[in-house]
Parts: sequence; C-alpha cells; structure tokens
Amino acid sequence: MTLPIPPRLPVLNVDFSAGGLYRDKERSSFYNNYALTPVNPGAVYGTDFQNYTDLAFTVTNPGGAVNNPLTYDASEKIGAGYGMFKFTTKTIQVVGGARVEHTDQGYRMLFPAGETRPSGNQLYTDILPSLTLKYFLTDKQQLHASYFKSINRPGFYEIVPSKVVNEEYQERGNPDLKRAIADNYDLRYELFPDAGTQLLAGAFFKNIKNPIEYIFQADATRGQDTYYTPGNFGTAHNYGLELDFIKFFNKFGVKANYTYTHSRITTPKDTYITDASGDTRKISVNQSRPLYGQSEHIANLSFLYKDTKKGWDAQVSAAYTGPRINTVSQFLNNDLWQQGFIQMDASAEKRFKNKLSVFVKAGNLLNTPSKLFIKGTNPTNTALKDDAIESNGHTLIRSDYYKQTYLIGVRYKL
Repeated sequence: MTLPIPPRLPVLNVDFSAGGLYRDKERSSFYNNYALTPVNPGAVYGTDFQNYTDLAFTVTNPGGAVNNPLTYDASEKIGAGYGMFKFTTKTIQVVGGARVEHTDQGYRMLFPAGETRPSGNQLYTDILPSLTLKYFLTDKQQLHASYFKSINRPGFYEIVPSKVVNEEYQERGNPDLKRAIADNYDLRYELFPDAGTQLLAGAFFKNIKNPIEYIFQADATRGQDTYYTPGNFGTAHNYGLELDFIKFFNKFGVKANYTYTHSRITTPKDTYITDASGDTRKISVNQSRPLYGQSEHIANLSFLYKDTKKGWDAQVSAAYTGPRINTVSQFLNNDLWQQGFIQMDASAEKRFKNKLSVFVKAGNLLNTPSKLFIKGTNPTNTALKDDAIESNGHTLIRSDYYKQTYLIGVRYKL
C-alpha cells in the first residue's frame, strides 16, 4: 500500500511577538497664590515714582495652599498587553495585532471648597487593534495602508473639579470628562528614488468619539457664572490629504510638507429668539463647525544643512498654521478663533569628537503675535471707527505678543 505524498507547502516568513507593561503615575499638586500689595497705595506717578520698578511691594499669601481646591493628589495606573504578527513576502508586508489597556485614573482634593465630588475615579478597558499593509511596487516605491484604534486620556488637571479665577475667567476641571477614542484610516504612496530624496502623498480619515474640547460654559445653577472647562460634545470626523517631500543636494537639503484637513463636529448651541408674543427666550440649535484646535491648512518649509564628518547640523524653518477654533462657545456663532500665523525658527549644533557639542536655538524670529477673534461684528462698535478692532467681518478679542527667544547651550553625551 502506497500513501500519496502531500504537496510541499511554501515556507511563510511570519514573526509573532507579545509583551506588556505596567505604569504607575502619581502627581501631588500644591497650589500657592501670591498677591503683591504696594507699600504706598497712594503713590502718584511722576511725583513719588518715575518707573514701575521704583515701586515697593509687600508679598502676601492670603489663602496659600490651605483651603485651596488646586492642592490635590492624583494617580493613573495603566496595565497593558499586546500581541502582534508580521508577515512578509517579496511584494507585500502585513503587520497586525491588538493592544489591551486597562486604566485606573483618579484624584483626591486635599482642601475641597464646597465641591460636590472632592474625590473621583475612572476605570475602563480598551481593546486597540491595528493592521498595516505595505505593497512594494518596486524596490524604490510602495503603497502603505493602515488602520488603528487609539485613545486620548484626559490629564489630571482636566478631571479635578477645582475652580480657579484667572485674569479673565474662572477655570474648572470636569470629573465626568471621558477619554477620546479614534478610528484612524490612512492610505499613502511612498517614493524613495535615492538616499537623499523622499516623497510621500497620502489621504486619511479619522472618526473621533468624545474628542476633548475646551468651552466657555455657563453654570447650570448660577447662569451669571461663566467658566472655562474641558468637555466631550459629540463625534468628530476628520479627513484630508497630506504631502511630504525631502531632497538633499550634497550637504544642503530642503524639507516641505502640507496637510489639508476637513474637520466637522455637530454640537448644540444656545441662541435667543423673539417669539410671537414678543418675549425673548433661549433655545438650543445644532451647529456644525471644525473641531477645536484643528486648522484646515498646515504647511512647513525647512532649509537644512548637515555635515556628519565635521559635526554640523543646522536648519531654518517656517511653519504656517491656518485659522482654528481656540475656544468653543456655548452660544451660536460665538466661538473664539485664533488667526492664522507664520512662525519662523532656526537652530544650529556643532558636535566635537570628545562627545561635546554646542548648540543655539532661536524661536519666533518674526515676532508673530497670537490674535483671537470672533467671526462677526457688533453694530455698537461702529462708533469706535477702529479698523484694528473690526475688519473683514471679524471682531478682535485679544492680541498677545511673545517676541523672540534664544537658547545657547553645551551638551555632553556620556
């Protein structure tokens, strides 16, 4: 009796890996609030002093950290494990797997000031799968497709329900703040014609559940109190295109990238209407807008110089960030936007053979200001006749100037 010999199976190049981690992070926040009181409150400028540096102040600390809700203990314990496989052939590579994360995040206020929840805790477990496909068109170009699920946990300061009065508004934490969960899809074409050149062109889509955004919100029990707080307001959808290019000419190089993002989230907004009886009442309507902090256009351009043998590394870069929402308002058409801006920076480093290096960094070379505005105008402001306040249908709310920054240092690597 003769048994048939089965056909020989091809050898598959598959790698498997697994692992885990545990992280225990703690924070003890101690908040001190100091006040400066002039020694001579009735001092007159020009008579008693010529410059503000001539004034004498007494430093006081009326409340200090005692009875201050910003003094708290917080912790975040994360346990995670993953399993992954990698499959490779001459024309395709597949990398996939999943990560499981368990989060235990909490806080305890040491000196609560009437807060209803002086301590809190959140427990949740997330399964985060991922899959990446690479198709090698040639040895210098490939297609790259990927999917992965990710989370964005709130920070300690964001979940502690403390209240602090800043220069312009009250700021509060939100103990009910949820983590953001995102499904990320990417498709990219990659070209590497030579060692000094790279071209990437891709498209992406993101579905973000419970993104964390900052809003000016009126107190539910005391409507006259408005505070600045983080919150979750729905599901956002981001999609767009991105281009990335790097080219070196001997020691000199240029790097450029551009990203277009169409971002949308629909949230309820308050507005006032006059009804048939002539009474003014507040209603809630849905409004679609970009996601907080998301610019439609972002571009970067850098000129590089690298000389590995002589230890030189320098670059000059300019970055454009388009208009974006700085703060979400609870009222219709009242979101606070940040004006688009260009920021230029430069850096240089010289490395020596004795593991010593000297570096210099210069930031904000154009003295770029940060300007906040509302899309809309108020007829009352027309009497001011000031184009700096209202222009192009916008109303300027705030303008901050930061000037240039310089950093010079010495670094030694062990």
